[in-house]
Amino acid sequence: MDDRYIAFDVETPNYANDRISAIGISVIEAGQVTSDFYTLVNPEAHFDPFNIQLTGITPEMVADKPTFPELWENIEPILDSGLLIAHNAPFDMGV
Repeated sequence: MDDRYIAFDVETPNYANDRISAIGISVIEAGQVTSDFYTLVNPEAHFDPFNIQLTGITPEMVADKPTFPELWENIEPILDSGLLIAHNAPFDMGV
C-alpha cells in the first residue's frame, strides 16, 4: 500500500472556478507531513467581491505572482508523486 499522499487545496478568484489564485500542497509520508508548499497565483482573471471576502486574496496581492502555467513546471512533479487527496476533491480537481 502506498504511504505517500499529496494533499492540496486551491482558491479561486471568481465564480467561474476555472482559474486559481492560491494553491497549497502538503506531502504526507508514513503519516507525517514531510513538506509543505504554498503560493499565491496570478489567475489572469477578474476577482469577484464574494471570492475576495471568502479567501482574503485580492488582485493586488497576486499581481506579481506566477501564473499557473509558470508554476506548473515546479508543482507537477510533486502532484504526480503520490495519491492526491483533497477536502473537496471534485471542486479542487475541477479547477
